[in-house]
Amino acid sequence: ASFVCLQPSRQAEALKADMTDFKLGAAEVWTSRQALQDLYQKMLVTDLEYALDKKVEQDLWNHAFKNQITTLQSQAKNRANPNRSEVQANLSLFLEAASGFYTQLLQELCTVFNVDLPCRVKSSQLGIISNKQTNTSAIVKPQPSSCSYICQHCLVHLGDIGELFVYRHTHSINVLLFSFT
Repeated sequence: ASFVCLQPSRQAEALKADMTDFKLGAAEVWTSRQALQDLYQKMLVTDLEYALDKKVEQDLWNHAFKNQITTLQSQAKNRANPNRSEVQANLSLFLEAASGFYTQLLQELCTVFNVDLPCRVKSSQLGIISNKQTNTSAIVKPQPSSCSYICQHCLVHLGDIGELFVYRHTHSINVLLFSFT
């Protein structure tokens, strides 16, 4: 077992429990979700083999994104919900945040593990951050196949998020158009 990721694994379990605690308010759940994202991102970058063995990438998607997206979609579809417009706006914001997270994660993984994807522009070319790696001594070098897998995983979820975002906006436009006919 990776000593670098053992403590974060325990922290992740506590954060997931917080996210399903109905006694906590929205702000506390949001804070726990953000902490879980940060923790899982660190685990994936620090010891990818261990993280993949523990299915961190699946947990990240399910607990930090998919469950919340599903909940917001359900609330947004409920025509009897008096806060429906607010929920729809929150869903759009959450999808944008999820897209940003996975874009940034993909960028970091490619930089740290020196993965060259044809669709990726290096951060330094954009003038955003340098491609220098910080604290590379703490990073366990993964297998190339693991790097390919995690990059594909990020791209798949970016596609999922994009599809949901396009569907939401197309549906909103259609509803608007049909309400005037």
